[in-house]
Amino acid sequence: MSAAPARTGGLSGLARRYRGGALLVLVLLATAVLVTLLTPRTEEAAFTPESANPAGGRALARVLADQGVRVEQARSLDAATRGVEGAAAQDVTLLVTQPDLLSAQRWSRLAATGADLVLLRPDERTLEALTGAVTPAGEASTAVRDPGCDVPAARAAGPARAGGRTYAASDGATSCYGGSYVRGSLRDGPGTLTVVGQPSLLTNRWAAQDGNAALGLWTLGAHRDLVWYLPDPGDTDSPTVPLSALVPPWLWPSVGVVGLAGVVLLLWRGRRLGRLVSEPLPVLVRAAETVEGHGRLYASARAADRAAQALREATLRRLRAWTGLDPQAGVPDVAEQVAWVTGRPAPAVRELLAGADPHDDPALVRLALDLDALERDVRAGATTPATTPATTPASNPTANPTANPATTGPAQARPTHPSRTPRPEDTP
Repeated sequence: MSAAPARTGGLSGLARRYRGGALLVLVLLATAVLVTLLTPRTEEAAFTPESANPAGGRALARVLADQGVRVEQARSLDAATRGVEGAAAQDVTLLVTQPDLLSAQRWSRLAATGADLVLLRPDERTLEALTGAVTPAGEASTAVRDPGCDVPAARAAGPARAGGRTYAASDGATSCYGGSYVRGSLRDGPGTLTVVGQPSLLTNRWAAQDGNAALGLWTLGAHRDLVWYLPDPGDTDSPTVPLSALVPPWLWPSVGVVGLAGVVLLLWRGRRLGRLVSEPLPVLVRAAETVEGHGRLYASARAADRAAQALREATLRRLRAWTGLDPQAGVPDVAEQVAWVTGRPAPAVRELLAGADPHDDPALVRLALDLDALERDVRAGATTPATTPATTPASNPTANPTANPATTGPAQARPTHPSRTPRPEDTP
């Protein structure tokens, strides 16, 4: 009769003992749910029509939609084919962002739909499957170049960002911007083929500069419907291989033996150990003393170069995280991104991050102060909300291809960044 009250008292005691931890877990779960519900659902992948990142294509897709172009995103070959077949006959543009993932058989299927194809940086194998008039010619440095051709889209856009992969044109194809923009016809279909060797001109970062927006709108908005096809690595002709075929036959028995040995080890050592007790540390060194000790060692060794290298590496690590770059990004990429965020000249940022080592302690102090000021500017620029550039091209960019670019058509779509005036160093 007395066992039940004792058990009840034990449960209530456990509840009182762990109620603080349980409350903390509930608060964390509620916070995670709220963050998930309130986070804007935007696509983070590169060059997708819903991505607001500098490498995304949201700005161009929004402007096309405002001008009456129906933009449909496709993630598979079947979805892209359905999107093309659901549009009006020969009144659809098919943009393929990674054409190298598709085989010749799949290109024949897409060419037979009658859509106008726009390919970003295709390789030789892809071009051989579609046409014999366009072949890769090499690589060129990125720069703003004049069209140098009579294609309506290039003539209306004027100077634009060019370079990257270049192509040679023959048999009726037309080469523009030094070979980075080529217009031709398909071998087995009624549509046209447009090859863009410099896809960055269509991204959010560069669309508002020079004639990039006009060139992108004329290229992708020539028809009423645009199918934005992002091939997936799984959307290929390679057969699906099961996981069991990739591992040796002895792997799973080995995993079972190792797991059983781990369980036996836990049981053995768990029975031998007693209660956990706290033990004071023999030495407690404060972080400030550690930093001061390192500084004295550098000073006694007159290693201003090593100290500067440590400061620059720490700054680069933080700048990569704040600007969203890869942890292994090089100094030129970090300098270009920081210059774009802060408005500083890119060469000056590059000199600060990877310039000459200081020759004495006053120069080392100046370098530390300059790096600290640069980090403050990047933090301030990274927390400032960005605004998507807006352009207002004509609703039908192919209606009057010979009109004056200064007064009509997509040539008006050259807005600048809303937060600052473009500088010469913004264009590499």
